[in-house]
Amino acid sequence: MALYKLTTPKKVLKIILLMIIPWVFIDFLAPIYNTAEPYLGGWPFLYWYLLIWIFIQPVFTFIVFRYIDKEKW
Repeated sequence: MALYKLTTPKKVLKIILLMIIPWVFIDFLAPIYNTAEPYLGGWPFLYWYLLIWIFIQPVFTFIVFRYIDKEKW
């Protein structure tokens, strides 16, 4: 794979957005999900929200990986 294939602005923008979206939801939206209530299964919502992102982030990473190396797939 040549590096020049990834340098088009549209491709770079897609890759950056897919990698930045999870960080925006985790870091900058903390006041929204950092509440003691509601409880789910005895745990505060904060723990459930962060636990869900453990499974969502690899999906975004895989999408970027497939997008970068689509010649190999």
